[in-house]
Amino acid sequence: MPPHYSLAANILSRRGFLRSLGGGSLGLLLTNKVAAEGNHQASRVRGMLLGTLIGDALGGPVEFQALEDVGKLPNPPKQWQSGESLTRQALADTEARLLLRPYAPLRPIPESYAHWLPDAVAGTVTDDSRHKFVLMQALRQDGERDKWPLTGRSLAQAYLDWPTSSIVPKRPEYHQLSSDWLDEFNNSAHWVLGQRDPAVALPPERMWTGLPTCCGQMTLPPLAAVYSGQPDAAYRAAYALAFFDNGFGKDLNAALIAGLAAALATQPPLRKGNDWESVMAAMRETDPFAYGKVPWTPRPLDLWLDRAIAAAKKCDGQPAKLFAELNATFAETIKWQAEVPFVVSIALLTLCPDNPLAALQLSIEWGHDTDSYAALTGALIGARYGEEIFPVALRTPVVERLTADYGESVDEWAKVLANAAERQKAGKPVCAFD
Repeated sequence: MPPHYSLAANILSRRGFLRSLGGGSLGLLLTNKVAAEGNHQASRVRGMLLGTLIGDALGGPVEFQALEDVGKLPNPPKQWQSGESLTRQALADTEARLLLRPYAPLRPIPESYAHWLPDAVAGTVTDDSRHKFVLMQALRQDGERDKWPLTGRSLAQAYLDWPTSSIVPKRPEYHQLSSDWLDEFNNSAHWVLGQRDPAVALPPERMWTGLPTCCGQMTLPPLAAVYSGQPDAAYRAAYALAFFDNGFGKDLNAALIAGLAAALATQPPLRKGNDWESVMAAMRETDPFAYGKVPWTPRPLDLWLDRAIAAAKKCDGQPAKLFAELNATFAETIKWQAEVPFVVSIALLTLCPDNPLAALQLSIEWGHDTDSYAALTGALIGARYGEEIFPVALRTPVVERLTADYGESVDEWAKVLANAAERQKAGKPVCAFD
């Protein structure tokens, strides 16, 4: 697929032609084809949004919990043993283990970086989704106030504004949790906006001691819907907004958004066995700031992508062998550094090319930062296959909790993103780089 192909733009460009055909059968046939393609694109966008929310809710209840405690849950995630392989039956069984769990058994008390209600019910999301709330609020407000383009400064302001412009004022139990959650982000946001009082403003380069983290992976995936089929533009938008990303994480996380933009535009029917090749190619080939040409230092994105693919192929279809490789590779790595969710997701999608939902479940069964791994994996799956790939039993509780707990709506998100995409296609800037 050409790197700048846009399915939605292609649809728009044909509308004038279709009008010229009048009411004839050919015009009707092509009109129906355009409508079908438009519906498929909408399903991809909703799939990406739902996939990341579902993944977050799947992983949240077991995030960073001891394996022995997780193993005591009803219908627990599988703890793979040496020699066990992903046979056809094992893949089906793995997919069947996808289960939204309540938080009460292991995490009954609200946590600032996790769930915000005591004994949270199945389908509840964590901070991996709340970061997207902030991005969507920024896009929503820019659209309502016609204050385009969105910039790193305006996203920083959205982080500062979110506690007062969201559901938080109506939920007193959220006040302290919200403050604790956003403290590190707000320090950087104040700095980006020009403040220098160290009591409230600290340079973004010190966030998480400068580590490349998965912050951009949590916040920025919805941007891919604005730039569907335009990996370079998606990368530049993500890079421009990511005041919270440091080091090679800024490139890696922007490349992931480029990959999502490519996944959203891939035309059906999808070929089994190599469905992810074009997405990975988009990540590799999208390098507008020439990270791949820095002397004597290979681009980390390429190194981690190669390592993920190699680990998946080397494990001979045995999850325990792959998990052992991941444990060895990341033994001294904080499990929410940028490269960890990236490698986990790419390795598992490579391991299960014909069964993406099995890959989603396996992203939880390795353990550690399970909501971040599953949220990223779910976003990639949804963008590639559309919302219908996720069972209703996963979709419905997450959508319901999103509204009940935070007043957010996937339908409304999709409209905001569609309006921003129309603006971008009309040549009007959505993000500052446009």
